[in-house]
Amino acid sequence: MINVDYSGGKIVVTTGELKKVFKEDQLPLTIQIKQAISKEVVWSTKLYENMWAKFGQNEIYDVIILDNQNKFITRYHWDIFQHGSIFYKSLWLYCKGLVNSGKTPKGLAIGTHDGEFGEWVPLVRNFMSDVYLVEASDKQYEKLEKNYRGRTGITLIKEIITPNGGEVEFFEGGRGYTNSVVERVIRSWETEEVNSSVKNSISLNELIKSIGGNLDWIHMDVEGLDVKLILSLTKENIPNFIIYEDFNLSEEDKESITNWIKENNFTHHSSDGISMISRT
Repeated sequence: MINVDYSGGKIVVTTGELKKVFKEDQLPLTIQIKQAISKEVVWSTKLYENMWAKFGQNEIYDVIILDNQNKFITRYHWDIFQHGSIFYKSLWLYCKGLVNSGKTPKGLAIGTHDGEFGEWVPLVRNFMSDVYLVEASDKQYEKLEKNYRGRTGITLIKEIITPNGGEVEFFEGGRGYTNSVVERVIRSWETEEVNSSVKNSISLNELIKSIGGNLDWIHMDVEGLDVKLILSLTKENIPNFIIYEDFNLSEEDKESITNWIKENNFTHHSSDGISMISRT
């Protein structure tokens, strides 16, 4: 009667013979796509029977079904094992293994944006790891703080992270969702106006030292700087699990990270612009 399909990177809602179950004044049904973290409705439509609708993303969204009287019918949840990528599942299982051994994992997510998406998000939602969330953009940090303020095991950090620290030119596009210290990356695909300002940054190793070290995992989404941050890690600061973006890598960066992975005895998996390396 109502089918919700999360496959293929999108959400497709299909209705069948609704009139066999619903009264005439209950139709059409309202379909809402809601962000699972902030609970904000980002899209909605109405469907009569034998119709369908498509939303172009599926990552950590819930689907809410209401009748025409705005009364709740049912909810469909995004599920990490039904709908999550190999990166979601792998980070989850790595941390689950640590929890099962009696340890609380400790992780660092750099470039969290507003915290609505990312392989680290299910860990926070399910109290699976202590997590330090780092975001540099004022606009995105404000929403990140709203989404995660007061959550157990969460520390929010507003900083620009670079390999060596010091002053950098920081580029932000549009609403601040896209930000980077690598100008060519942000200008290569940002369609809105890009602004820049000179700001202070801290090194990744300095950040790790400030939070006590001993990380189990790191998640990076820093628009072109990921590999250079990984290469900057001192031996004692290298965790056993890292997820990072591998978009827009130079040939030099590709060769450098390949050699680094071999030297540090990591296994490596990459697809759709994301990489994970682990020693598990």
